[in-house]
Amino acid sequence: MHIHMQWRMFIVLGLFMLGSNSAAQSFNFTSVDVPCSNCPGGIARRTAIGGINPGGEIVGVYTDAVGKSNGFLLSGGQFTTIDVPGSLVGSTGTLPTVARGISPAGEIVGQFTAPVNSSAPVDSPAYCPAAGSTACIKGFLYSRGKFSTVLFPGHPGAIPGRITPDGSMYGCLHDFDVMASMFSAAWTRFGDTSLTAGGGALADPGKSFPNSMHGGATPDGNTMVGFYVDMMRSHQHGYILENGVVQTYDVPGSIQTVIWDINPGLEMVGTYKDSAGKQHGFLQLPDGSAPITFDVPSTSPFNAVSTTAMGINPGGAVVGQYSDSSGHTHGFLAVPAGQ
Repeated sequence: MHIHMQWRMFIVLGLFMLGSNSAAQSFNFTSVDVPCSNCPGGIARRTAIGGINPGGEIVGVYTDAVGKSNGFLLSGGQFTTIDVPGSLVGSTGTLPTVARGISPAGEIVGQFTAPVNSSAPVDSPAYCPAAGSTACIKGFLYSRGKFSTVLFPGHPGAIPGRITPDGSMYGCLHDFDVMASMFSAAWTRFGDTSLTAGGGALADPGKSFPNSMHGGATPDGNTMVGFYVDMMRSHQHGYILENGVVQTYDVPGSIQTVIWDINPGLEMVGTYKDSAGKQHGFLQLPDGSAPITFDVPSTSPFNAVSTTAMGINPGGAVVGQYSDSSGHTHGFLAVPAGQ
């Protein structure tokens, strides 16, 4: 069952300038918290935004009073809970859900956790060998009021994180961990591909990129972005994939870089950790200039201490999450000034 609820949005606003040596932009920041009547302060214990479409509709996840993860849609100032029904895997109730991406038409993708069912076929949506197993994390598509599962042939788990206008999905496949068995995956009208050896995405079919995930793609699918881990050095890098070739992307001076999205104008957003281990968001413009650190302000009323930029739409609006000095996680929307 699709649970539908409408709430008032809790927001605080601020206008701030982000810049670098080569570029500067002003953004209006909005802090977003899902209301929760049984939670302290009347807001969800945790709110995080994963994606935004051209119309400004937002999807993400919140943690309720009992600690359950619930997906949500924010559209027209109203929140709707998006929880995968247990009936999708032969169970009851609703399942822990994370909404990650939304298409221009309002189709939503993300992940859910299946209940324990070790007797189901290994590559089926219902298979879950034990509580806490990564194999229990499955992908979903919510389209036209109906849920369906998203898996990759031969693998028990998947996470689609982005969906483009033609319905193509980008994310990852995995087996029983999110290290050596996790590979970037794409489900497109031209067929399913992955960054496994022989997975069809790489010009050199013998190469592979384990512990990787597509963060997003341009509408034509010609440019894909994401991250992978150098297993020898345990260093996380962003990447840009074009014509079957992976180009590593790192924010200068970072010890970790992840690209989470790209818009049609080739603007990219993601997160990085500096040499002190602090987490920042970043915005990379297509002109090749230095990336712009994209942090939610550390001043009141935000009091942010870390930022993750997760999504960007064609208009340049950026969404993600931040943690404040009290340890609470909030979603954020940053809209270019003048829009």
